[in-house]
Amino acid sequence: MTSASHTTRFSDPFVCPDCSARLPLQVVTCPSCGLVLRGPLASQLLQTLRTADDLLVRLRAESAGPPTVAAMPAYPVSRPLPRQVGPRGLSAPSVPKILLGLGALCLLVAAVIFLAVAWSWLGVGGRTAVLVALTLVSGGLGVWLGRRELTVAAEALTTVGLGLLALDVLGADNAGWLGDLDSAGVTCAVGATVLVAALALAMTTRLGAPQVLAVLALSVVGFGAADATGRVTTTVVIVVLGHAALVEAGRRRALVLLPVLAAVGTGWWWLALVVIALGDATSNPTLHGLWGDGDGVGLLVASLLLLLPVPFLRTQQVPTRVLAAASAAMLTVTAGLPAVDESATVLGTVALVALVAWTLVSVVTPGSWRPVPRLPMLLAALPVGVVSAGLAAQAAVNAIGDQAPFTQAAGVRLHDLDTLASPALLALGTAGLLLAAVSLVPRPAGVRPQVPVGVLLMAATGTLALFPVPAWTVVAALLLLGAGLLADAWRQDDTFGHGQALVGLGVAGLAVPVALPSDVLTAAVAAGLAAMAAVLALRGSTDELRVAGAVVLPPALAGLLWSMASVADVDQVQRGVPVLLVVGLLAIALPRIEIELAAALAALVASVGAVGAADDPSVALAVHLTVAGVLVCASALVHPDRRMLGWAGGLLLAAATWVRLADIGVTAPEPYTMPSAVALLLVGLDRLRRDPDASSVAALLPGLLLATVPSLLWVLADPLTVRAALLGAGCLLLILAGTTLRWNAPLLVGAAVGAAVVLRELAPYAAQTPQWVLIGVAGTLLTVVGITWERRLRDLRAASAYVGRLR
Repeated sequence: MTSASHTTRFSDPFVCPDCSARLPLQVVTCPSCGLVLRGPLASQLLQTLRTADDLLVRLRAESAGPPTVAAMPAYPVSRPLPRQVGPRGLSAPSVPKILLGLGALCLLVAAVIFLAVAWSWLGVGGRTAVLVALTLVSGGLGVWLGRRELTVAAEALTTVGLGLLALDVLGADNAGWLGDLDSAGVTCAVGATVLVAALALAMTTRLGAPQVLAVLALSVVGFGAADATGRVTTTVVIVVLGHAALVEAGRRRALVLLPVLAAVGTGWWWLALVVIALGDATSNPTLHGLWGDGDGVGLLVASLLLLLPVPFLRTQQVPTRVLAAASAAMLTVTAGLPAVDESATVLGTVALVALVAWTLVSVVTPGSWRPVPRLPMLLAALPVGVVSAGLAAQAAVNAIGDQAPFTQAAGVRLHDLDTLASPALLALGTAGLLLAAVSLVPRPAGVRPQVPVGVLLMAATGTLALFPVPAWTVVAALLLLGAGLLADAWRQDDTFGHGQALVGLGVAGLAVPVALPSDVLTAAVAAGLAAMAAVLALRGSTDELRVAGAVVLPPALAGLLWSMASVADVDQVQRGVPVLLVVGLLAIALPRIEIELAAALAALVASVGAVGAADDPSVALAVHLTVAGVLVCASALVHPDRRMLGWAGGLLLAAATWVRLADIGVTAPEPYTMPSAVALLLVGLDRLRRDPDASSVAALLPGLLLATVPSLLWVLADPLTVRAALLGAGCLLLILAGTTLRWNAPLLVGAAVGAAVVLRELAPYAAQTPQWVLIGVAGTLLTVVGITWERRLRDLRAASAYVGRLR
């Protein structure tokens, strides 16, 4: 094919373009290399080779002429090839496609017009001869052109031929040759005729138009059959099977369009079957309606259709396992559909049975096929989870109850609930969900048994809370479960054990709201929590465990003391101080930030409860503030690293004093501020004594401001009082002390406050000064300023003259 002879042609019909083997006449496939020489791609290759032949002939013609000096070389390697610019108009293959498509449309329109016009004056024989002749001619030409590799023309004429064939069937029906058919029957006849003819053409010519029309014709047959028979579900099933058969036939014949289009049609008709079957099933979702009357057969058949062995789907990367999983899920929905119309108990039970069954199937299924049972397993887990969650919420609400705290006896019972489903489904559903979850774990043997056992025991406790049992049974169950988890975690020194210990503490804490209606139960729960928290806070193996115990211990001790005081019938106003003392001493004994914060919060809650119940809240508040201040100051004195707490303790003590002063009606500011100011000054003086280089502003300014500014505000409001005289004397002493000791703070405060007092004392008299005095003072000031200004100008002129005389 590539010899140097001038007679060589690239498009030689008797030479294979791939292996250069000699080809016999009208060969379809090269016997040497297997290259397919018929079809659209082969036609495009032939067109390209013919273009190469044309270019070769032109090059030979140019090479035969006389060479010139200015002629360029045949292959100018020294210059880059010019960039090819895409065509601005239509490509060459597009023109025949447009022309032939338009021509086929015109032929079909002409045939329709001819039949409409000539039908009245042509006889039966003439009409038959014309239609058959046109159909045969167009179809025959299409087949002939297809064999000649004129693909576009063949596609157009075969389309015209199949269209004329449909008109033949319509004409035969109009002539009465098909009997008394209605519109649905005629539709079936047209679709079936075109389907057979299109399949025959597609198998023989491998053209694309017959493949497309075959799929469309099958759908037309389906619509017509459904309308004619009234059996929509059966018809749709048959059409789905027909499309699947077309997929397989196209795959076996190595067709391009037919398998793809038929697969799309299979999917659409299968979806239509699912919609129709769901409508039938949900219209009467009872056991008798689905299987006695047959309303559920459609869903069953749709589920089984997914299991059709369609090799084409596997070649298109659609795993068979996906189809099998979808089929199993639909079968599960179909089997459980009667339970949807029943109670939540029936629905939950049916879903639970399906969940357990598919879980067991998943366990025994080989690894590569496990996704098949897992999809329906997860589908069945949804209603089980919803029912279990609803029951758990009802159990929580019933356990907490609506009674006020400390108003019931220890034997108080829970309410008798009207549960949304059988209470047993809470524990059974949780067990089923756990079984399914374990089956999803890649290595179930590695799952710690504490996890499923703990969840099952919590579910059992929730089930107990759904019945009108004594509240102490639920409290005891939660406490025992929490203590058991903590004890089991104590022998494990790993991350899982640490997390289990925290979970155990949290589970025990869930008993608090259940026990609140009874002070006896609350005392028992608080004692258990305090013991567990103390173990973690003092003996915890990690920082997280010690912090968790430290956070829980002070509130637990506070709750224990408060509830025990309630059991002992101690007045509520008297319960706060013991709680303050215990949690305060605990914070002093264990000076850890988490314990101190938790103790402060517990003390605040206890103080609010005690003060709120007091007949004289101000006295009770002052007492609690005093106790809290003493404890905080004691912690600051005992622990050197807690010295900063002394400020907070002092503030609490000052607040206690202020509360008492306000209670006895003291309104002057000095009793409120002077004690704190004296304390601040003493602290500042001590710092100056220990650190001679310390600044007096940093050491004494806060105390001095607190001692003088509140009194100054009162003096500004009422200047002519004894307070003003005393404040002025104090400022004088501060100025003298600051000057003598050379300290900035007393000098600045004494001067600023004293100046403010003096100006305020002058204000009443300044307001009574005659206006002529003010005018005289203003004139005197202006005169002095003018004289000074003129003297400066004179001095400036003299200096300028002196400089000018210099050389």
